Parts: sequence; C-alpha cells; structure tokens
Amino acid sequence: MQLWERIVFAAFLAVSTGLFISKIWLNWRRVRSAASEKIATPLGTRLKNVLVNVLLQRKLFKSPLRGILHAFVFYGFLAYLLHTLSQIAGGLLGDYSLYFPLMLDSFVPGFSRIYDAALDIFSVLVILALAIFALRRWAAEARELDRPSLQSAVVLSLIFLLMAFSLVSEPARDMLAHREGEGIRPALVSILKATRIDPWNLFLFGWWGHILTIFAFMIYVPRSKHAHLIWAPVNFFFQKNSPKGALKYMDLENSAQFGSNLVSDFSWMDHLGGLSCIECGRCTLQCPANRTGKLLNPKEIMTSLKHSLEDSMDLVNHAKQDGKNPEEVHSLSQAKLIGNLISEEALWACTTCYACVENCPVGNNQVDAIVSMRRSLVLEEGKMPGELQSAMVNLENQANPWGAGAHKREEWANGLSIRTMREWKESGQQPDVLYWVGCAGAFDDNGQKTARAFSVILQEAGVSFGILGTEESCTGDSARRSGNEYLYQTLAASNIETLNTYGVTKIVATCPHCLNTLKNEYPQMGGQYEVIHHSDFIASLLKDKKIELNGESGQQVTYHDSCYLARYNDTVDSPRHVLKAAGMPLLEPMEHGKAAMCCGAGGAQMWKEEEKGDKRINVARTEQLLATEAQTIATACPFCRTMVSDGVKALDHEEIKTLDIAEITFQNMKRKKEVKS
Repeated sequence: MQLWERIVFAAFLAVSTGLFISKIWLNWRRVRSAASEKIATPLGTRLKNVLVNVLLQRKLFKSPLRGILHAFVFYGFLAYLLHTLSQIAGGLLGDYSLYFPLMLDSFVPGFSRIYDAALDIFSVLVILALAIFALRRWAAEARELDRPSLQSAVVLSLIFLLMAFSLVSEPARDMLAHREGEGIRPALVSILKATRIDPWNLFLFGWWGHILTIFAFMIYVPRSKHAHLIWAPVNFFFQKNSPKGALKYMDLENSAQFGSNLVSDFSWMDHLGGLSCIECGRCTLQCPANRTGKLLNPKEIMTSLKHSLEDSMDLVNHAKQDGKNPEEVHSLSQAKLIGNLISEEALWACTTCYACVENCPVGNNQVDAIVSMRRSLVLEEGKMPGELQSAMVNLENQANPWGAGAHKREEWANGLSIRTMREWKESGQQPDVLYWVGCAGAFDDNGQKTARAFSVILQEAGVSFGILGTEESCTGDSARRSGNEYLYQTLAASNIETLNTYGVTKIVATCPHCLNTLKNEYPQMGGQYEVIHHSDFIASLLKDKKIELNGESGQQVTYHDSCYLARYNDTVDSPRHVLKAAGMPLLEPMEHGKAAMCCGAGGAQMWKEEEKGDKRINVARTEQLLATEAQTIATACPFCRTMVSDGVKALDHEEIKTLDIAEITFQNMKRKKEVKS
C-alpha cells in the first residue's frame, strides 16, 4: 500500500469514526436530558437480557420467517467482524495482505478455509434475506411497513454492497495466493477468471469497495432508523426488572407532573425506546385496535417520541445559539404530543393487551407510554370518554364499576355456606386461602356463575377459604389503565389495609385483571401476597387428586387465552390441562397462547364504547374462535367471557356455549353431593 493510499484510508477512518461517535453522543445527551427514571435491574439480569434478546435474537423469532431472515443479516455481520478488523488493521499498517484468519491458521490449522467458507455462505444468505425484505416492502407492500422508505433503501443497498464487494475481493485473494478455497469459493473463482480481469485489480476493487461501504455505513446508520443496531442492545441493558403486568408507579405526592404529554415529561427510558425503534411495524401488526381499523398505531407512539425529542432538542440548541432568553428556550422544549402527533382517539383505543410489547424486537414498552399519556389527559386535563367517566364515578361511590350497591357484594354466595374473613377471625381461625371474588364475580350474572362453581370446587376439594364480602373493593385495574392513578391508589390502599388486617398471605382469583393487580402492582404499595389464578389452582387440585373429573365429555372445545393471563402472567397450560381432564378435545384457534388476539375488554375498554373502526375487536376474535367449529368456547376471565358471548350473539351463533373453566370443571366433576352452581 502506497503512502497516499494510507493517508486516504486514515482520513476516511477518522471522519467516519468521528461522525459516528459524535451522533451517538448527541443522541445519548438528548435521551439523558429527559425526565429521570431509576433502573434497579441487577447487572446479571441486564447482561442476560442482552445475551438472550440481542445475541440469541429471541424476540425476533416470534415471527419465524422474518426472524430467520434477520438472523441471517445479524449473524452475517458478526461473521464479518474478523474480516473487517483485518481490513482496518491492514489499512492502518499499509498492508493489503494482512488477514487475521490466515494468521490464526498457525493456532488452529485450517481455520482460514473454514472461516472463508462460512463468510461466503453468510454473504449469500444475507443477500437472499435482503431480496426478500425488499420484495415484502415494495412488491408485496406489507401493511406494517412504510412506503416509500428512502432510509430502508439506502441501508439495504449498503448491506448488499458489503456482501458483494467481499464476494469479489476474497476469491480474488485466493486467486493471487493460488488457493482453491472451500464451499462456494471455487465457483466464485471460476466466475472471476471468466472476466479476464487482473486478480490484483479485482482484489483492490473489492477491498476498497468493502471498506468504503463500512465507512459510509458508520456515517449513515446513527442518523437513520437503523440506529437500532446501536440502541437496541442499550435498551435491553437498561430494561426494567419489574413484572410485565406492573405499570410504572407514580408518587402522587411528590410528582411535578401527572402523566406525560410534553416531550420533557417522558423519562429517558421512554426516549431510549424511541431511538431503539426500527419501525418494523411488528407492534402495529399485532395490535387488535389497529387490526380492526382504529386510529391507534403503536409504531407511531415510538416514532413520535423519537422525532419529538430530536426536533425539540434541535430547536433548543438553535435558540441557545441565537441568544434567546431562557424562557423562550424552555418553551421550545415543551412540544405537546397529544393532539399534535398522537390523537386522543388513538390513545383511548388501546386495550393494553401487551401484544405490541410482546412482539417488539428491540424491547420497547408502548403500553407504558400510552397509559402515561392517558394519565396526563385524566389527571392534568380532566379528559375521559363519557361512559368511562361514569364507571369511575361508580368506583368512587360503590367501589365497583357497575355501580351496584356495595352492600350486595355477598349476595352471589347465598346458600353456599361460605364464611367471610370477619367470621374466620371471630372464630380464631385462619383459612388456607382467600378467594378474591372480584366485581364481576359479585355483580355480573355470568361472573356469579363462575364464582359459585369455583366455590363448590373448593368445598369439594376440602380447601378452607374465606371471602372479604362487603369489605372487598375493586382492585382498581380499570382505574389505573384508564389513567386515573389517584383513584387506583385510593382503592389499592384500602384493599391492602383490609388484607393486612386479616393477615392474608395467599389469594386465589377468578379474574386475570384482579390477579395481575394484586400480584404485580400491589407490591408497589406494600401489598405482598401469593396470588394464584383459579385455572392454576384447579389444575393443582387435579394433580393432587383432591378433585376428579369424569373425563368423558367428548365435547369439542376451543379455548380463548386472556391477555392478562397468558401474556402478562405466563399462564397458558393450566386451562388446557383442565379441559383435557374433562375429556374435551381441544381445537386451537388461529392465534392462541401468548399470541392470542385480545377480546377487546382490557385497558378499561369494558366500560366504554369502542372507537370507530372496520369491525369490533370482540367480533374479530370470536370469528377466530368460531372458525374452529368447536361446540364450546372456554374462557378463564369474566371480561373475556362477556366479550366473546357478545361476539357469538353478534355473529348469530348462540348455539355455541361460552363457559368459564370453573363451570366446565363443576359440570364434569365427580361430586359427593349435588350442588347447584
């Protein structure tokens, strides 16, 4: 390598590295300028998050085809590290022939041949993946991807050039060294020989083309949405260690603002998520609101965070440079997202089903951001859909969203000889478990059937249990997810005080929303309890042979997974074990388990009219369940049961029964005596 070539190389390296680092540093400063948020995740957990989700690509494989194709590109980049480092070292030392794999042959005989073969194979796989990506975006016009997308075109082109230049330079290197090579290398050598171009010129063309493309990549990527290559590992490293079902806790007494609307309201972790977003649209593709024609687009939530932060900080910097006073500078950093970049209608369409978070390959939490904006609307501006406002008033006055008299909470249990916790305490005894009935179990007709059936199951199994009766209040799930954090904390504090008064340590709940709140969110306020869903409890009773099912039903059944049970709390198998024990052949719907489509009731949607769209969410989900042609639809959530039952009626299939897991157990249980549920 001549002196001028080394100077050109060093100049390109210095410029690209400088621009790369400066852009990353600028964006990091932007992120850290946002509201503070403490990260208490242990170092070991952080490293595991990076290992599993970045190096092993766990979340990407939730979409198998796209995951495999992305893995080709990702592992192709890793395979090229040694090759690229060789070029950088060779450029700095002025030696084109410097190639680390060859140097390693003395330590591992044949290493360079194996490495070169792997490099060629990965190059071809990467090009194949790029071709399919391009076809999906521009030919098939996949709905979750933006078009036109200059950034995507540029990055795909740069990656293609990296592979193509290498497929020229490395076979040319073999030709110069009179090596045959392994894998597809002989075929590449034959192609290059057919061109009759001097191998040295081919090698230089490929060598310089590859390294200059690397430099271009370094300059461009931090300035594009493909900066996820940098920020996604950082996002996973700082990911919170709290349960999936726990929203961020708000210190109402010491908070400067309630919720998030201004750019400066969002935490630095929220904005880090914005930078990490690759805009792949997986979140949007799985969003039940978006799939049924609502305005909500989870991808836009994250991109709005990203662009608003960049725009706001750029305005502030320009204002400072122009010598504007502090008040003017501050006002520029106060851009509102709600009403400008994100509509109120979109925010209220969210069911908080967590499908967007579950499927995001870079670890973003769109639900936290949406609920934070709802908090701003409710607590700062007093805005809330009218029907939802009525439900909140009912919660305030009667401690249940139906507005039924709180004194009627025990009426569902008439005739079942169930003792309240007050009665247990007066007797000087403590039951094995507290049954948290929930508002649906106390006041909803179908919920009462579930509560009665489950109570009989507990009695037949010899489980001593108590209920709070009139001392039980709504857990506050709907209040919290609607943005009314004040009401949630009021309800939670009251319930925690009651539970602690009776020394409750173990709770079983028939509602996944109650389960999630008691188990994952009450600890934020000091309420520490072992909380079990009734499907898990019934499955354990069957395992311990405390109850026995006939196992002869023979009726085909399909099971609808509740979002708050499957995605939030990882309970997928227990309901299926119960159905199997009942002898009911299970027909799975198109989407099931953690990939199940939401029923449409979560996120306080149960208490309000659904936003306008092409179809109601519960109808879309019920269509999937009916497509199995099962005779019975099983549920394990009172909200889901209501929504699916309504869907069955709307689709004129009232001959299909919708039953809770507890009712199915009750109907198929070998009982000591007949009890009406």
